This record gives sequence, C-alpha cells and structure tokens, in this order.
Amino acid sequence: SAGAGAEQRRGRGVDVGGSGIKGAIVDLETGQLIGDRIKLPTPQPATPAAVAKPIAEVAQGFEWPGPLGVTYPGVVTHGIVQT
Repeated sequence: SAGAGAEQRRGRGVDVGGSGIKGAIVDLETGQLIGDRIKLPTPQPATPAAVAKPIAEVAQGFEWPGPLGVTYPGVVTHGIVQT
C-alpha cells in the first residue's frame, strides 16, 4: 500500500451510456470520482460520428494530461464486441 505523501494515481474516465455521456477524474486505486463530473446527452441516433463529438468534449473538459479510459455498452460474445 502507498505510504504517506505518495502520489495518488489518477486518470480521466468517460462512460458512454444510452442517455448520457459522463466523465470525471478518477482515483485509479479506489475507483472514486475526484471533483466534478461532466455530463452531456447521448445524441440520437447514436452513430459513431455523432457520439464521438460529446466524448471528445467531455474528455477535453478536464485540464488533465494523464491517461483516459472510455467505457461503452456493447454485447460481448467470447471476448469479442458484437455491437
């Protein structure tokens, strides 16, 4: 475990959902959000090109140069995303 004064591991997280695209800075050790969350509506229809714009806007909404993780819904069969 990290000792006193150890640097907190952080990253940007973006979650793409059916109704909203949300993002925040995340403590990578605990999974807890750090600070405010940004949320934008998911465009309808949710085509890749339409969804890419709010994902970029949410991801760029933090002055954070570190890692970025993006999650999105999908059907996975035998480890392969089908949808």
